[in-house]
Amino acid sequence: MKGPAPDEGGFQETRRDMQRAIRRLNVLEYMIVVAAVVVALVGGWVVAFLVSAGTELSFRPTWAIVSLVLLIIPAAVVFGRERMEAKRRRGARSRKGNDGAPPSA
Repeated sequence: MKGPAPDEGGFQETRRDMQRAIRRLNVLEYMIVVAAVVVALVGGWVVAFLVSAGTELSFRPTWAIVSLVLLIIPAAVVFGRERMEAKRRRGARSRKGNDGAPPSA
């Protein structure tokens, strides 16, 4: 009995497993985003209800604005943190590439 073809390298099963893991992670990512939107909408509803009950502000526009704020601010924080981390990694990589030695702390 022969082994895998030389051009396949015996990695077909590994590729399938990796593709399945990537699909599952994508589904998990979408579930987290949907959960964040639901939490922002519910939190926005609660805040809008409390604010509109004690003031002359209209409920629906207040709900829309508060819900957007509850989505945008955390997203901006995460985006900024990711950009800073990517910048730090690029800087460490470029310092390492200059003299071949690892960067000093």
